[in-house]
Amino acid sequence: MGVRIGIDVGGTFTDVTAFDEDRQDVVLIRKYSSNAAQPMTVMEEIAADLEREFGADGVSLILHGSTAALNTLLEDKGVRVGLITTRGFRDVYEIGRQWRGEDVFNIFAPAPKMLLDRDRIREVSERLDSRGQVVTPLDHAELERVVAELLERRVEAIAVAFLFSYTNPAHEIEAARVIRRMAPELYVSLSSEVNPEWREYERTASTVANAYIGPPVSSYLRQLEQLSARRFSACRTLMMKSDGGAASAVMLSGMPIQTVMSGPVAGVIGSRVLGDRKGIDNLISFDVGGTSSDMAVIPGRPLFRSEVSVGRHPLRTQTVDIDTIGAGGGSIASVQLGGVLKVGPESAGARPGPACYERGGGAATLTDALVVLGHLSGQALLEGAMPISAAKARSAIETHVAAPLGMDVMEAAWGVLTVLASNCTTAMRTITVERGYDPREFTLVPFGGMGPTIAGNIAADLGIGRILVPQDPGTFSAWGMLVTDVHQERSLTRITPLEGSSAAEIEALFGGMEDRAIDDLLGEKFPRERLSTLRSAGMRYRGQSYEVSVPVPVLAGPDDLAALAEAFHAAHKRRYGHSALNEAVEIVNFKVTGVGAIPKPQPKLHSPGDGHLPEPLARRAAYFGVAGTVEVPVYRRRDLGPGTSLTGPAIIEEKTSTVVLYPGQRATVDPMLNLEIEVAA
Repeated sequence: MGVRIGIDVGGTFTDVTAFDEDRQDVVLIRKYSSNAAQPMTVMEEIAADLEREFGADGVSLILHGSTAALNTLLEDKGVRVGLITTRGFRDVYEIGRQWRGEDVFNIFAPAPKMLLDRDRIREVSERLDSRGQVVTPLDHAELERVVAELLERRVEAIAVAFLFSYTNPAHEIEAARVIRRMAPELYVSLSSEVNPEWREYERTASTVANAYIGPPVSSYLRQLEQLSARRFSACRTLMMKSDGGAASAVMLSGMPIQTVMSGPVAGVIGSRVLGDRKGIDNLISFDVGGTSSDMAVIPGRPLFRSEVSVGRHPLRTQTVDIDTIGAGGGSIASVQLGGVLKVGPESAGARPGPACYERGGGAATLTDALVVLGHLSGQALLEGAMPISAAKARSAIETHVAAPLGMDVMEAAWGVLTVLASNCTTAMRTITVERGYDPREFTLVPFGGMGPTIAGNIAADLGIGRILVPQDPGTFSAWGMLVTDVHQERSLTRITPLEGSSAAEIEALFGGMEDRAIDDLLGEKFPRERLSTLRSAGMRYRGQSYEVSVPVPVLAGPDDLAALAEAFHAAHKRRYGHSALNEAVEIVNFKVTGVGAIPKPQPKLHSPGDGHLPEPLARRAAYFGVAGTVEVPVYRRRDLGPGTSLTGPAIIEEKTSTVVLYPGQRATVDPMLNLEIEVAA
């Protein structure tokens, strides 16, 4: 037993939450300014503070969420990559797909980005058929020649993507053996390991991306592990993965692509745990930080997707389904040609940050607008840890928004908030209404530094009737890391019609995958009693091009296969609005997730008080659009005990965030010290 640490690295702040396993309580919450250029500098500072706080033997586990992989792709800071593929398929990566998604009518739509030039793509003679049978053996002499050519071109990593290798990885494994013999220090990425599923382009693109980010991300993971070992004598370090689980540096060094969405997913997992404790099924998580807003619809359980595009790089990797837009506290407001007010996606970041931070920033941001509106304290944030200037906030809004639009500065600030909230509302409609979910049936869970501040505005627009603000919302994602588990995935493409297949055949496929996933977790020193597996299948109607993911229970006989088909019909109707009950159904992809359970912090229940509302800390003028400027009471959240209720307009301040109650909204403190807010219809 000891102290478990969750660290969430964001664009503006790095959040730290410490949970004492003996006391079963959160014992430390801190925020640090992020440093994208030198992330390890921030981690060194955090580790030194934790060692002083808890001692070298006091920290047992560090769970870390990072944007290292994401930023490497977005900022084009990966390594020089080479690609080896089957003879005759050199252009698969460049040709890509004809599908252009939302840009289908845009003749100027940019193509997906390539991470290497064509002169670093080489072919070798080898061929498997669609069942994995060898048609042409791997030509070792030719392979050695093309590897030598790539080494002459100074590649730092090589991706290998052979045709049909997902059915039989033997040729790719042999190619890796040759490459490592010729260049032991070279990073090698195999498609049969990164994405052992069909569709050559997506598999190739993902393997190249994995090779591109592999060396820098692996180096970052190693540095984290070394830092942990140096500072703490008995500490284990895990990294959050895009699928909501966690894994060690050893597990992730070969597949860093699994960490591309590492940062945002912890908040979704934390929201689901919070909903389970409250008995709430339908949730929308809403994480607003300094740079972006991450939102996810959670209809009973998190939704997942197997494909994501990052900076026009198509990736095939399992990830929690999260929609991200450039809308946060640092989002820059500007007046475009024609008098159009635009807010984001550009951000002032951590440095220089909003004008009110007095770090040299002069652009008008959402934070500056909220200070002008009176929604944020005009004296200090983070309980005085961050002094701010209300005068500079007002000057920035006046100069960059009010004057160009010929508006009053207060109306201009309200316009900045309205535009950003509208962007968030539109994105939230996309993940709910456009997918067949009614947002009025969901509870909004806002967190991050700005989530609780603007949630009341957005919930009212969407017709959401309840907002649930967790304790310490500004560091909620770091807390979410403390309630996750270790995941190890296995996938297999094998087209299997349900009709004509037996439950035993399908169980045998799943069983082999489950055994391999469990073996990997046992290798990570997890006790067998804390291991379990989750199973799903990518299913489709025969002739369709894409699959729908369906959870798969244990299949004992024909009745279970019929129930699986019914589950697919229902999932297809929910996703696309229709089903075809008389069409043949088949499984395309088999997926297994091995789960190593980590003991969870238990909720701390507080006895209800007398409901007495304390005297406000202060009163200040706040602007609420049509309601105008109103004098509102300001409360410290820690002064509000269980059972306390208050009606808006009001402002509730705490160290990591500020909750703004709009006129007509009512907040109640529950026994776990969450704030339940009722939004007027």
